[in-house]
Amino acid sequence: MQQIPLFPLSVALYPGVTLPLRIFEQRYLHLVSEALKADSGFGVVLIRSGGEVGLASVWPLGVYVHIVDWGQGEEGLLHVQVVGRRRFRITRTDRAEDDLLLGDVEWLPEKTPKPIPADCDGLLAVLNELKERAKILSLKFDQVDSADALSWQLAQLLPLEDKVRVELLALEDPLARLANIADNLDRWTQK
Repeated sequence: MQQIPLFPLSVALYPGVTLPLRIFEQRYLHLVSEALKADSGFGVVLIRSGGEVGLASVWPLGVYVHIVDWGQGEEGLLHVQVVGRRRFRITRTDRAEDDLLLGDVEWLPEKTPKPIPADCDGLLAVLNELKERAKILSLKFDQVDSADALSWQLAQLLPLEDKVRVELLALEDPLARLANIADNLDRWTQK
């Protein structure tokens, strides 16, 4: 069990995906400053209720991130790019004095990446199409060299309900994740 600072977002994040953040709240400026000083990271969690500004309750699964780039924006905001690394389950939350959400977390197992199955050409084509449409989002992705990367990137880009996003994050086996995505793809993309 380990306690880590949490950054609630209205967007889910998965391992191997780089996400831009614009930081302006004092508690998150402090969080980023401490992470940079300690060369550590923090947890990104999907908001269950509430908003990104103020207090929010979160889903019990998240992704530990590391800062890969940062700079001051023209509008005075801190611009940070984080990459998802490791999944965790929150067992308990608490609040720091500045209302920063803290979580006691259990790390979910990390397994050796599995190769992309031969019958995933259709999913690779869907991913490439989604990436073309999503260029405006400023997301960056690792190379798709495993079933893990393929499943995480599809989960990141498909128009999914939050509950489904969390369920996919909880799945240990990337082949099960890909099967779930393939089975539900038509339903999810008809929205």
